Amino acid sequence: MFYKNKLPTKQTLKKDFKFDMFSSPIQTEKDESLCNFNLTKVCYNFRTSSGALVDGYGFEEFKSPLSKNDLENESVVQLRGNEVTALWDFEWYDSQSDENKYYNMYFNDEMKVCYDNLFDSRPTTLLVNTNFTETPLAFKYKVSGTDSLLLSGKGENLLALVGQAEYRSDSAPLLISICSHYGKVFAITAEARGRLVYSDNLNILQWSDELTKNLDFSDERGNLTKIIAFNDYLYLFREYGITKISEYSSDSEFSISHLYQSDSYIYPNSIAQRGDKIFFLEKSGLKSFNGSSVKNIDLPELKLLSAYNNDCYGHCFEGKYFLACKINFENDLISGKNNALLIYDENNSHVDIVKGVDIRSMLALNNPYKSKLVACFYNDYKGKIGQLCVGSKNFDKILPSIWQSVKTQLGYDGKMKKVYAFEIKTAFPCSVQISSDRENKTFSLSGSDKLQKINTNIYGKEFSVAISCQGQAEISSFMLSARVEE
Repeated sequence: MFYKNKLPTKQTLKKDFKFDMFSSPIQTEKDESLCNFNLTKVCYNFRTSSGALVDGYGFEEFKSPLSKNDLENESVVQLRGNEVTALWDFEWYDSQSDENKYYNMYFNDEMKVCYDNLFDSRPTTLLVNTNFTETPLAFKYKVSGTDSLLLSGKGENLLALVGQAEYRSDSAPLLISICSHYGKVFAITAEARGRLVYSDNLNILQWSDELTKNLDFSDERGNLTKIIAFNDYLYLFREYGITKISEYSSDSEFSISHLYQSDSYIYPNSIAQRGDKIFFLEKSGLKSFNGSSVKNIDLPELKLLSAYNNDCYGHCFEGKYFLACKINFENDLISGKNNALLIYDENNSHVDIVKGVDIRSMLALNNPYKSKLVACFYNDYKGKIGQLCVGSKNFDKILPSIWQSVKTQLGYDGKMKKVYAFEIKTAFPCSVQISSDRENKTFSLSGSDKLQKINTNIYGKEFSVAISCQGQAEISSFMLSARVEE
């Protein structure tokens, strides 16, 4: 009589692992093996606040309508010169046509101040006759109660654009920052960065040393870099701090409060106001200021910022803070002064990152008809002005979109596993790479409105998932199926 020899067999447990946290912050500190399996290790050129992976932000050619009566029909704004070094906007009331005029202005490598009407025919770029020998600084100001744009730089007297008129002052110094506040003009000048200059004469064109007074700020907070009138007070941003100035109405004396002293340098071009907050970057991280105190914005993605962001530039648009900056991307060196655009939404504490854009400066063109965020660039696109768009691209260049999970043992440490399939819902083509400590496989998928199931058969103890797209993206769900040895 023969008996069956029953050999012991390994028992396996079937488990599904649903990735439903594409909006989770990038993990920058924790040991990956201690993280939940579906958390993010790398993410750029996607927008993820909805929980799905969708088209990231990008830039395309700057376009504007030719008429306020047809805002949908736009044409590319043709530029002059081979490099755009600064962007400004200018609005003024035209009494002859009884309407406001809106201009986009820029400075180029020809040392020309150029401008174009945003809502009218643009047969040729218009020029302001100037003698600047370097890119000037521009400030919005009121001259004799009229909205004006002041331009201050080497090689030229202070220039005020007031409507269609141009005025110059041969007595005003080079300006770093300026604003009017409760009947006085306050200015930071290039020749005295430790002093705040002020005058009762609001007409900046009539600048005279005899009519000005000084407030000295020679202390450990460093030079003055920017003045902002905010919440009924005047605030001085300095290299290493913030100072509040208020005036006693009875005797014209000032109350000075040093509200904040930083342990690292505050980048002046990162300072941007949104509503009741001012955002700025210093070497130790991103901060927000509400008029009385400074708060550290403690988000994991911000730990990716380089310690050297001297060329960063911040601007606020549609409720978000946009920061052109340098980010430390793992094992990926990108040339350029800036290599990324970081978008911070305070309302939901969410960050999106655009990788591969070298932005010089940004400008929000806000008007009652059509608002846009525009930018000028270093390097390859230095001769262009781009407008923010949805679509992972930098003009004609597609920006690859990458999402990568942390490495994980799927909650079963030390046990052998077989990932035998994954399911994905993607509306556009994408690539999925599944890697283990033993092997990795890459799968190319077409877009579909249906759930797709792909057999994989990958063995290992530790796994990670990477999803990449070239162009359009809409990935709403992803799930791994595995068998775990008991």
